[in-house]
Amino acid sequence: MNAKPVMRPVTFDGCYGSLHLPAGEAATTGVVLCNPFGYDALCVHRGWRDFAETLSVAGGLPTLRFDYPGTGDSQGNEEDPQRFRAWIDSIKAATRYLRDVAGVTRIVLCGLRLGATLAVMAAEELGHVDGLILMMPVVSGRRYIRELGIQHHSWLKTPGSCADGPVAGDVRAVGAFGFQLHGDAVEQLAVVDLIQRERIPASRVLIQETCDSPATKQLVELYRRGGASVDVQILPEYDRFLVDPRFSAPPLRAFGSVLEWLGFQSGATPLPVAELLAPAADARIDIAAGHERPVVFGNGRYVGVFCEPRGAHERAPAVLIVNSGGAHRVGDGRLAVLMARRLAGQGIASLRMDLGGIGDSLRHEESPTLEDVYSRHAVIDAIAGVEWLVAAGHADVVTFGVCSGAYVSIHTALAHPGVVGCMSINLPFFFWGGPQTRPGAHFIESSRVYWKSIWTPYKWMRLLTGRSNGRAIAIELARRGFVRLSALASSRFGRRLDVKTSTGAIRQLLMNLERKRVRTSLVYGSLDAGLDELASHFGRNGSDLETLMNVKVKILDDVDHALFSRGAREVVMAHFEGFLREKMPDTVRVDVPDTVAPRAGWLQPLWVRASRGKVVR
Repeated sequence: MNAKPVMRPVTFDGCYGSLHLPAGEAATTGVVLCNPFGYDALCVHRGWRDFAETLSVAGGLPTLRFDYPGTGDSQGNEEDPQRFRAWIDSIKAATRYLRDVAGVTRIVLCGLRLGATLAVMAAEELGHVDGLILMMPVVSGRRYIRELGIQHHSWLKTPGSCADGPVAGDVRAVGAFGFQLHGDAVEQLAVVDLIQRERIPASRVLIQETCDSPATKQLVELYRRGGASVDVQILPEYDRFLVDPRFSAPPLRAFGSVLEWLGFQSGATPLPVAELLAPAADARIDIAAGHERPVVFGNGRYVGVFCEPRGAHERAPAVLIVNSGGAHRVGDGRLAVLMARRLAGQGIASLRMDLGGIGDSLRHEESPTLEDVYSRHAVIDAIAGVEWLVAAGHADVVTFGVCSGAYVSIHTALAHPGVVGCMSINLPFFFWGGPQTRPGAHFIESSRVYWKSIWTPYKWMRLLTGRSNGRAIAIELARRGFVRLSALASSRFGRRLDVKTSTGAIRQLLMNLERKRVRTSLVYGSLDAGLDELASHFGRNGSDLETLMNVKVKILDDVDHALFSRGAREVVMAHFEGFLREKMPDTVRVDVPDTVAPRAGWLQPLWVRASRGKVVR
């Protein structure tokens, strides 16, 4: 019996999961949550976690959510053979695990999108599922494959996108936003049609949809003819759930309806926050080059996955990988997982962690926004990750991040004396409060994109018909030009810096990294909007930085902003490997000047306090 609700990272059959256990007496019914596929799973991760906690706390139902094989933090890769079959089998394994550890005798399967389809097929094979909850189920596999293809082609039309390269021997692949189905998984999904299946998966079914479609009606009729009790709920709010992780809004009404359908009251009183428990000592995922184990640290606040190589390289630093935007620790396109396992093959350990309020780590407040997370807490959170690595025996740490994670990476590198290197990918701004934090600013592309668009009639048509915000574009481009003129008017590195201007503060930031001898690599895709911010302060492609020894700029072709392209991920991972192979400077004593006064005022005393008079690299 638990004194309070808890959440614990777990592993089973090569799958990573999170077990939510209620307070009080043991329950007889448990719930297994079945993830959607790919980018959908990335979008809903935090809301899915909150839903599991609601089921556990408000309903008293032990709840297990997990990653399918080849997805998330679980074993394997998406292009491995027989993925579709493995996903169904993993749901069956999850039900066995929940029965064993929570002692439940009744099982409810709840799936979202493709997860609902997989739940149906697993329930048919299990034969003893007591309830089935289908949230926007994929009724036709063939139609879903077409949907993924449309999403991918739509993304390819956006500025700065990159086409995915084929996997060797892969006849067919389909996917969107960095995640794909391959080979036999595509073939097996293509023949799935829930309306044509003969077996009734459960005696009691709840279907939630955004609209009353013909396919939903046919599915309901099929189950009712088979003797099942079927309830249907139309809830348009799911459209706000399956969007970019930065903006995803959990469908609270839908979640409450599930709780009521299961026989419990929803939304009655504020729910207590579940306590994060450390994983069991034997919780681990075996990989080719070693193993991974879930970790809980920072006084039970943060969740991460530590990737430990079988034969660690004695001189190699450990790597800390932080979140990008609202995506949890696996990263867009599963970049963090792929990179961690690739580094393990070279004897390099890594920790990929969730910052507070993102993924599975605890929130800092009741309902923080991403603005709060990154502007107030992210660097402090990342420092906790560095401290964990140092305590685990890794004296030297290199930080890595993409987009907003790049911002966290460089500031953490300056704030902690144990950080000897830093790579930031597509850094959008140097201090929080930059151009991308203003409403509508995320629609503004690189100036290079707009110059290319001059010769494209379609782009002119969008502008003239009001589908592009010409006024916002003009204002932003003018702002970038003004910042560059201000930078040219300010003193250069060889003179006293003017920290009263934004350019002065940014130059001081990079000079402090230079003095601290943190090997810093600022990496940009050739069409990334971050290059405009770089050029505004340091000239085209950061030409003003060429005299620095430890801070370097690298421009990579065919690299999109979020690394949705497989080719972009491969290029970045290879570049990071080369960066790690470079020899780190010898240890020196460095004093960071007291005159540092960056625009983000809360950060200044943190890095001065962490670095002044310390032995750093």
